[in-house]
Amino acid sequence: MRIQRLRIHNYRSIRNLEMECQALETLLGPNNHGKSNVLAALEFCLSTSTKPLEQDFFINRSESDNDFWVEITFNELTEQEKNTFKKYVQSDGTVCIRKTARIQNGEIEAFYNGYIEQPNEEWLKSDKAGDYTSREDVSRTSLKDLVPPSGRLTKANIEDAQQKYIEQHREKLSFSRVLEGGPLLGQKNVGGGVLPDFYLIPAVRDLTDEIKVKASTTFGQLLNRAVREMAERDPRFKEARKQLEEVVQSLNVRDDKEQENNQLADLERSIEEELQTWGVKVNIEVTPPELERLFELGTDVHLNDGVKTTADRKGNGLQRAMMFALLRAWAKTLHKEKNSHNQEGPAPRKQSDSVIFAMEEPELFLHPHAQRKLATTLREIAETPEHQVFICTHSTHFVDLEHYKELAIITKRSPEEGSCIRQCVTELFEGDDIDKRKQRFHMARWINPDRGEMFFAKRVVFVEGETEKVLLPFLAQKLSVFDPDISIIDCGSKHNLPLYIAIAKAFEIPYLVIHDEDPLPDPIPDDWNEDTRKARKRTFELNDHIKNLVEAPLGQIEMLSPDFEKVSGVSKRQGENKGKALAALDHFEAVEKSKVPERLRQVVYAAFNAQRE
Repeated sequence: MRIQRLRIHNYRSIRNLEMECQALETLLGPNNHGKSNVLAALEFCLSTSTKPLEQDFFINRSESDNDFWVEITFNELTEQEKNTFKKYVQSDGTVCIRKTARIQNGEIEAFYNGYIEQPNEEWLKSDKAGDYTSREDVSRTSLKDLVPPSGRLTKANIEDAQQKYIEQHREKLSFSRVLEGGPLLGQKNVGGGVLPDFYLIPAVRDLTDEIKVKASTTFGQLLNRAVREMAERDPRFKEARKQLEEVVQSLNVRDDKEQENNQLADLERSIEEELQTWGVKVNIEVTPPELERLFELGTDVHLNDGVKTTADRKGNGLQRAMMFALLRAWAKTLHKEKNSHNQEGPAPRKQSDSVIFAMEEPELFLHPHAQRKLATTLREIAETPEHQVFICTHSTHFVDLEHYKELAIITKRSPEEGSCIRQCVTELFEGDDIDKRKQRFHMARWINPDRGEMFFAKRVVFVEGETEKVLLPFLAQKLSVFDPDISIIDCGSKHNLPLYIAIAKAFEIPYLVIHDEDPLPDPIPDDWNEDTRKARKRTFELNDHIKNLVEAPLGQIEMLSPDFEKVSGVSKRQGENKGKALAALDHFEAVEKSKVPERLRQVVYAAFNAQRE
């Protein structure tokens, strides 16, 4: 069971937000724009322990709207989950539930409901089953042959008949998707017992308490769950549990043979004597404790980095690394084995085996190498069946442009509008050469591993190669127009520019495209073969293609004619000797501000959105 779609209404900074979710979902955006509120909304919906407060309601909601709700659509259901949520499984195999908080008479009430597919025929609606419990009424419907032939008809009889008829004639029936009036699965707050486990790792600044083995901490919850899973599989734990139960059971035995040596029996008799005037019998029964609770009650995690101490006495970086190491180890072992109980079919009601992690700023206290390692771990967890990961981050190490469908930018233009989302879940690679374009795009990652920076920039500049990427900021500094909030992205080649343009447009990121004209020489050199001519022609024809793709005001173009080298005045010989980028820097290091070529100056001003002096 994974979250396919998330809808939030009137929660904290969010008026209305709808989000398509992947196995790994990365939330980006400025501080105080609502990223953490999305994770908090997930926690509210998936955990019954999270109690709503009046401050959780969107402050700019209408006077008549006293509800906030979080709605989740799940897909990839296991057979167990399909059975548990049988009533709510839609024709596309999904389940959609909503948790609502409502203010009534000054009190806040929270409750779950589920969406059902309801036949449009009145006599097939489950909430109308009670209207057809008489033989006369049911005889006027097609249910008459599906109910018991004799005896009193109950509402359950009619509901069973309705279900049978729907299963037999589903293809001929029309359905409407409606939110049920009653509580989810017929019981208040039952959703928290059958929905996926949810673990939120907050962006805490002081990890000393968070790293302790307590039921109230995320670390403690994760460790206790890992221990519980281990105990179910380890024969030593099974044997220890059996022995403990036998000892406790022996303490509760009251037969004549053991009365003399049974201290509990002696205590019972003493108490009975004291209560003789009341005429009562006393029986003391010992309940065996959960063996797994021993870890919660008496477990410390020690780390030895030259000095052995408990984890809470180490630095924040090691503490947070310890938490994520547990995640990694837990993910490797959890769910390796399915329960092998000899059951005929799934149990009627069971907690979901699915697990959802949410993390705020996973990069906190971690150096870049550790961040990259953690990013890999999170992807491994997300790729494990029945697991899902949500993070909000300010680090490019957790942004993989190849997986652009996983990215969501959260912004808040105004308090009245609330937090909004920008994401792209459609396929951007289209056309006849789709495989080649994908391969070229993926290879560009090794040329520019920091290209994910574009999602954090207020404006992005797409360039063909390394030379423009290093020289434009250098000249901007020289011309006193440098803006650190603008990112220069090396796209690897002119042929990759359309792909980056498509991504910028999909996420509504303001952008500028700088590219060479690359005109065909006239006449064509005699030493060009047919393949060279075709390649150069395709490169030149890209000019019109790029021009048609770029749409103002979001996008702009600066075309250099004939190419960057000619405009900048850097000789090809210098480039061949030192490398183009180093040759360009070396050349302009000695050039005075007033001597920067005019056309190149124009491009620099355009790139950094600066006004001419």
